[in-house]
Amino acid sequence: FDFAARNGRTYRLNVDAILDANDPATWQVRDGSYLPPERLLKETDYSNPDLFRYVLLGVPRSTKTDARVKAFIKDVHDRPYIPGSSVKGALRTALAWTGWNEVKPKLDRAAIGRSKSWAGQPLEKRLFGPDPNHDLLRALHVADFRNEQSATDSLVLVNAQVITPRHMQSPIELEAVKTKVAFHGSITVDDALFSSFAERELHFSNRKKWLDEMLARALAHSRARMQTLAEWYEKADGCEAIAKFYRQLLDAKVGANKTLLQIGWGAGWDGKTFGTHLQQDKDLFEQVVTDFRMHKAGPNSPARKRGDAFPRSRRAVVSVKDNVAKALAPLGWVVVEMKAI
Repeated sequence: FDFAARNGRTYRLNVDAILDANDPATWQVRDGSYLPPERLLKETDYSNPDLFRYVLLGVPRSTKTDARVKAFIKDVHDRPYIPGSSVKGALRTALAWTGWNEVKPKLDRAAIGRSKSWAGQPLEKRLFGPDPNHDLLRALHVADFRNEQSATDSLVLVNAQVITPRHMQSPIELEAVKTKVAFHGSITVDDALFSSFAERELHFSNRKKWLDEMLARALAHSRARMQTLAEWYEKADGCEAIAKFYRQLLDAKVGANKTLLQIGWGAGWDGKTFGTHLQQDKDLFEQVVTDFRMHKAGPNSPARKRGDAFPRSRRAVVSVKDNVAKALAPLGWVVVEMKAI
């Protein structure tokens, strides 16, 4: 409804402008329904920028009227940005994963809980603090990361799919950030929460080093995931390019004051949870998978067996030629560089 695909590009429509440029009598057809805005466009209209919010290289595979595109988050001026909450969430996951062996939380069914919305909250409290007012990451402030470029300049439309070791399924079309596009924001630590006065109430001092070592800890978490992901893609059909990407990323020299993070929609289950720590007790993990119905598979898929890989699928950008799909790249990997100001 709000985009048109033409000549290898996707045009995000300015629906109000298109309706204003056409006589209302032309909107409706005989059966009383209304034409999609794209049908009101003439050939010459595609050279009128006022009728489009932005234009992206790439087109959806589906030509159906109800085809969908997952939009990248933008401000009111259609400029893409990365929410600070996405970056902070990825850092929080990394700090929890690396701090696990220092805190040694008790892992049992009670520690995971029964609510899917609040699963693992007792473990989080053990790692970060008993409630939001006493949570270590109160001290970490992450602003939104912004880019002054327009969506046309910084985004591309990609075709993605859910990939299992033997199949590619569930086609998804989405707006994604082009490679080598920079966003800028601020990450600050509130040192006042580590003062002797605050320590009497908050008891953060024993974990201040988590924030001091934040980039190194995030990189350790990312490298552990990269190793797992490289091995997973090496065993999956048609995924040689992604396996090679992860092997190259593992060998990359990141440099001081930098880390690698995978953020957002493409990160998957292991990028947003305690990951491998939850899988240490195989019997407990299988119970959790069953209780929360985490094993999602089609009716013709084999039943899950104890010890099977989890998750069983990943999301990745693909190319399709002659009805054959090949995985090209994972989603969501960024370099985070911090500079003192």
